[in-house]
Amino acid sequence: MTAQADIRVDGFLGLARLSGTTEVLTGLHIGAGKDSVEIGGIDAPVIKTPAGDPYIPGSSIKGRMRFLLEWAFGKVRADGRAWGWDAADCRDPADPVLRIFGTNAKREVWAAGPTRLLVRDAHLCPDWRQAQLEAGRELTEVKTEVVIDRIAGKALDNVGPRQFERVPPGARFAFEAAFRVYAVGGDGGARDLDCLAWAIQGLTLIEQDALGGHGSRGYGRVSFGTLTLSGPAGETVIGDNARAAARFDRGRPDPDIRAAAAQVIGGG
Repeated sequence: MTAQADIRVDGFLGLARLSGTTEVLTGLHIGAGKDSVEIGGIDAPVIKTPAGDPYIPGSSIKGRMRFLLEWAFGKVRADGRAWGWDAADCRDPADPVLRIFGTNAKREVWAAGPTRLLVRDAHLCPDWRQAQLEAGRELTEVKTEVVIDRIAGKALDNVGPRQFERVPPGARFAFEAAFRVYAVGGDGGARDLDCLAWAIQGLTLIEQDALGGHGSRGYGRVSFGTLTLSGPAGETVIGDNARAAARFDRGRPDPDIRAAAAQVIGGG
């Protein structure tokens, strides 16, 4: 492991752009917070734009991916905080979690450079939105849930049904993310290309897990489908079957996805 003091950022090699369509497979709930709950209204509304359209915050995708990748890389703190919170987490400048997601905002500048991954807010695809409205359907659905009495086997009378707003299955959102690629410590960008490939595999981990709340109750299955990866040296496509077939290895990223990353940046 190279010491922080021996590392420098040599230069910026380019920005890789990842785009595609996020499709909701089972009802998606990303909560709007308690401040948006109205008396007599839905108990748990979803987050919406000022125009009233549901959307997926980039922070929700990035946060879920970080959670899953921290477990995949074995970078889970005993106190439950994000990896990189404490200075002791930040000793390895090649750390993939810190390369991709950055360190605690209060931390002094990390020798290996800034956060690499940027995830944009994902808004409804206009064609899906228009089709829903033209068919007289709402952009969200309401699911009612109850608490079951363990003895009687029926809904408790003193705990009223709760209504959860969800984005319905079939909804499509425009997904976009960007990844900054730097050469660090004379590596020509090789480590950042590894991390870009791992970030793409992180989307597959989300597909295998869940996005948003209540995933253990069936909510939040999504698909990112076929992804377009572009950069200063060109553009390529990464199919969902290729991502699904890629095995996650904390020692090295999937070679085909890694090759695609190198192709669009040039080199590495």
